[in-house]
Formats: sequence, C-alpha cells, structure tokens
Amino acid sequence: MNITNLELTQATIEIFCGFICLMLAVIILMNGHERNSWRLLKWMFFSIALLFFSEAAAYIYRGNTDEFSRLMTGIANFVVFFLNLVLIHLFMSYMYELLKEKDVTPGKWYSRIVNACIALSLIILITNLLTKWMYYFDDANYYHRNTGWYVYTIINGVCILTAGVMCIRYRRSVKKTMFAALLLYVIEPLIAIVVQTFIYGISITNLGIAIALSFMLLAYLLEWSKTKETRQRRALDMVILFVIMTISMSASIFSCILSIQRISSENSESDSMILAHMVSDSIEREFIKPIIVAETMSNDYSLKQYMKQSSRISPEAVEDKVAVFLDSIKSGFGYQMVFAVCDQSGAYYTYDGISKYVDPEKNQHDIWYRMFLERAQAYDLDVDTDEANQWALSVFVNYEILDENGNLLGVCGVGVEMKELQELLKSIENKYNLKINLIDQDGLIQVDSDAVRIEKDYLKVPDLDQVGSDEFVYEVGATSSRMTKYMEDLDWYLVVEDLNPEKINVIEITAASVIIFLIGLLMMGIVFFVISIRERKASKELIERKKISLTDDMTGLLNRRAFEEDCAKLCTQGMLDDTIILMMDVNGLKTVNDTCGHLAGDELIIAAAKCIQTAVGTLGKAYRIGGDEFVVLLLCKEEKHRDVLNTLERLVESAKCSYPCELSISKGVVVCKEHPDLTFDEMKDLADKRMYADKEDYYRRSGKERRKM
Repeated sequence: MNITNLELTQATIEIFCGFICLMLAVIILMNGHERNSWRLLKWMFFSIALLFFSEAAAYIYRGNTDEFSRLMTGIANFVVFFLNLVLIHLFMSYMYELLKEKDVTPGKWYSRIVNACIALSLIILITNLLTKWMYYFDDANYYHRNTGWYVYTIINGVCILTAGVMCIRYRRSVKKTMFAALLLYVIEPLIAIVVQTFIYGISITNLGIAIALSFMLLAYLLEWSKTKETRQRRALDMVILFVIMTISMSASIFSCILSIQRISSENSESDSMILAHMVSDSIEREFIKPIIVAETMSNDYSLKQYMKQSSRISPEAVEDKVAVFLDSIKSGFGYQMVFAVCDQSGAYYTYDGISKYVDPEKNQHDIWYRMFLERAQAYDLDVDTDEANQWALSVFVNYEILDENGNLLGVCGVGVEMKELQELLKSIENKYNLKINLIDQDGLIQVDSDAVRIEKDYLKVPDLDQVGSDEFVYEVGATSSRMTKYMEDLDWYLVVEDLNPEKINVIEITAASVIIFLIGLLMMGIVFFVISIRERKASKELIERKKISLTDDMTGLLNRRAFEEDCAKLCTQGMLDDTIILMMDVNGLKTVNDTCGHLAGDELIIAAAKCIQTAVGTLGKAYRIGGDEFVVLLLCKEEKHRDVLNTLERLVESAKCSYPCELSISKGVVVCKEHPDLTFDEMKDLADKRMYADKEDYYRRSGKERRKM
C-alpha cells in the first residue's frame, strides 16, 4: 500500500483520537444519565470518533489506484463531510437542551438558520457525487478541492458563527466553565478552518472539535460532581479515562514509530534507486558520443584505405592524409586525442602525423594494444595516460578497423580526458551526497572523482558476478546504501553509494507526534506545518528526479526509458486496440553531420522534435529513443492520426534551420487494432520496417545518396 510519512503520522493520530473519543462515548453511555444534553454529548463523541476513523481511512487509502482503494477513499471523504454537518446539528441541539434544563427557552431563529445552512451544505455534498463541484480525486487517487469546497466551508462557518452568537447571547444562563467550553467549541473549529484553508494537505479541524468537546465533557462533569452522590462515580470515571488515555497514547506512539521506520526504509530505497538511475543515465550520455565517434571512424572507407596503404607501401606515404582525417575528427568533436594504429606497420597516427610505432614487447606503455586484441572485442574502454597531451589521464575508446573480409587492419579511437568525467561525478556527488565509481570485473577503480584512487584502489563489491545490466542491485550498509549495475556498453560496473540513505528523520517525526499529544492543538499545527513543507519539498524533488530520468536532455521529449515503461503499461492495461504506433527517423542526418558539422545535426534533431511534439499535442506521447529516432504512441481514434501526420508534414516543410540544410522525416505507422494476431513488440517492429521503407522511398525520390554510419 502506498502511504507517505506525513499521511501515516496523520492517520495514526486520527485513529488514536478516534479511540479516545469512542472510549469517552462508551463511558458516557455506561453512566446511564437521564438528561437529554448528556445523551446528545454521547452521540457527539460517537460522531467525532467515526469522523476520526473515516479521515484516517481517507489518508490510508489515498494515493492507491486499485478499485477498492478508490471506493474506500470516496466513501471515507463523503462520511467526513457528512459527519461535520451532523456534529453541527448535534451541537446546536445540545445547547438548546442545556438551556432548557436551566429553564431558558432560546429563540427558534438560531436553529432555523443552522438547519437551512446544513440542508444547503447537504445538497452540495450529494450533488458532488455527480458533478465533482466540491471536491474530486485525480488519477493517482489524491483528493483535491474544487470551487464548491469554499462554498461548503463558508456555509459551515455561518453555522458555527450562529452557534457562537447564541452561546454569547445566553452566556449568563450557564456556568462560566460551561460557557468557556461552548465558546471554545465555536472558536477552535473556526481557527482550524482558516488555517486549513491556507495549509493544504493536512486536517486539524477534527482535532480542534475533539479538544473542545473534551472541555465540554470536563465542564459537564465538574458541574455534575458537585452533588455528593456523583463524586465517587466521577472519580472512577477520571481514573478510567487516565488509564485509557495512557495505554492508547503509548500504543499509538509505539505503532507510529515502527510504521514510520518501515516506510522510511522503503522510501529511502526508492529515492536511492532513482538517484542511481539518474547517475547511470548521465554516465551513458557522457560515453555514448565517443563510442559512436570511434565506431564511425572504424567504418570510414578512407581510413580503411589508408591503413591498407600503410601496410603495403609505407606508413609515411599516408601520414599526411591520416593526419588531416584525424584532425577533422579532433576539430569537429573537441577531443584532445584522436588516433589510428596500423596493425601491420605499427604506426601510431595522430592529427600531427606519426607519433611513434607501437611495440608491446619493448614499450610497456603499448601493452594496451596487445591486451585489446586479445579480448577479441569490437571496442573497449581503457584508462591510460595520453603521451600526446602532456600525459593527461584519459579514458580511451579503442575500436577495431576491419576490412571487407573481416580481417584486422588496425585500431582507432578517441581519448576523453579524465578530468571532464571527474567534474561530472563531483557535481552529482556534491549535490546529492553520493559516492560514484566505475570499476572493472576485478573491482579495480577505473573512474573516480579522486584521481589518486584510479587504477590503484580496489572496491570490494561482493557477488559482482551476480550483478546484471537490467537493474541495480541494492545493498544496505551501516551508514550508507550501495547500488551496483553492470554497464554493458562500457564493460564496467557502476557503483553508486548513497551516503545519506535515511531520507526521513524518524526520531524527529516521532518526537513531533509526542509533542502533539502532550501540548495540544497549537503545537500540532506547527509540527504538521513543518512536516507538510518537508514532505512537499521531498515529493517535488522526487517528481523532478523522475521527470529528469524520463526526459531527453537535447529535445525535451520523453526518452527510451519512458517509452519502455509506457509500452509495459499499455500491454498490462489492455489498451492496445486504442493505440497507434508512429516510428520516425530524420533523413540525411549523417550527411548534415559530415558536411555542416554535428551542431547542425543537433539543430536538425531539435527541430524534428519540436515539429513532432506540436503535431502530437494532447493526442499521445512523443519519445526520442535514439540519435535521430523518434516514436509516438497515439491514443486516439484512427482518423485523428491522419490529422497528426498532415500537421507534421506541414510543420516539417515550414521548419527553418540556421544551417544550409532541410528537415525531412521518414515515418512508419501501425494501427494496433488492425493487427490483432501480432504482439506489441511485433507491431513496433512492423512500424520500424515501414519507416525504413519510407526512408528508402525518400532517397529514391530525392535522388540523394544515403550515408550510413
């Protein structure tokens, strides 16, 4: 069940107060007093007890979206508002009976005003079942006020003020203690209503009513105890009340502590995992670019020809050509090191020409080359010092260069300075109080914000072989929690240590609960206000982290993670028949990157994203799932998707770029209900195939050459 610490604390206090009021009602019932005012006081305690239990149920079940929780939340909130009206009616009746017992006949107009207001409030409450004019519940089953709530509250305020006027009018007819208690019953709910109007999300009105009602009971008992025959019974009542309150308070506080500790632990794990995913996404974004650049270099036709000539003719014959090629990569992407190694000649080319000849047997610094070839992988990451860049510590992305027959021609790649990665890690670590490491299969630290530890210290992570790439493995330590995940693209393990795993101070919350019980309404309001601010801040940060983890940085669209989550929801909720899949890809991006530079390519991607988002609007969701790959999930009628496509076409045609390039998008559409025999994944594949068919048709129609990465 989903319940926050603030809701748990509120529900615990509500249940505790409900039991106290219920016990008081039972004691009044057991006394068997014959006065009508006494009987009405009993029903007021029964009503306020039921009110507390109903509000506790509303806090417990809200935020849960199953049908039973929605039903319980709706019933509980309706009962709360209904019992507020019942209590107003009982209070007015109680004052009338109390005055009658003093041989005073109050005017009828007080009750007429109150009854009219109660009837009007009841009409608003019942009407809300159909119109949601007073309050409603969102998709997450959370309560929200609507316009009618303020009307309902003002009407109730009129009722309470009318009761207050009546109380003041006949103050001389009752004892001073009873008058003070009656006036408190009027003032405390009014103050609570005003406070609750501005502090949204907590409920203190009921507690104010209960405190005032308890003073009314005390005043009644004080007056009643003046007769000799009732003194012993009153003393027994006070002892029973003290015992019940002590036991109930102790049990309530103990239960509150245990429950908050349990839920705090669950929330801490959830928050830590969200942080770990954010770190993982940041690191993936940092490495994906150099990996793609190295792969692009390895597949470049010119570089392959240079490597062949370096082997057959001489390394010096192609030195200038390779240098120019590597310098273009360096200038285009800003890497300090861009290199290529010919396997046959051993020539190590940089943008300055041949830097040296690789010889792993004689030069210890060249062992990396032999180790890379022994791994028999297309690429790997290697932490080493950069000879050509003043021996700066760098992460090199090494990529095989193969000929058309799959034979090794050499190795190429780029070097990312370690200090850039360290700055990224430091910013995240300082902001969220984390410690981040990238380690290899042996636990040797490869990337760390502290350069002294890199490739010198080992991180002890038990059962590293059991860590997969699908999800983080969560471990709780004495003072921190640790999340570990295998990053398949890097062939390294990401270890994120949360140095502040306890997001909620349990002692502080439980101490606040004790203060609430001991000091009363004023302190309760202050503590609840503080807890409410903290809870809203924590919820806001959690939502922001979740939003960041699901948003593509460049375009502002949803990312691949969001796409996968939404696809899973569509499958589980059985909404495939109402779904239309739209796969898209930007045409000619490789050509734009090669001719105008990657800034132009990025602008083209951003322009495409804006067109897609504008065309889709509220009819679905748009995602960027790759470099220039987009997908849209439309939840609309079939004819609507044609409007989306037409709008998209118009937007693409009118899109303007600052570079000399034009925007064109290939599309593949699948209406899910037209393919009931296919799985959702098969329908996505079908949309992808149609998109590529559209792309081929675009290049055929335009006569442009398609460049592949």
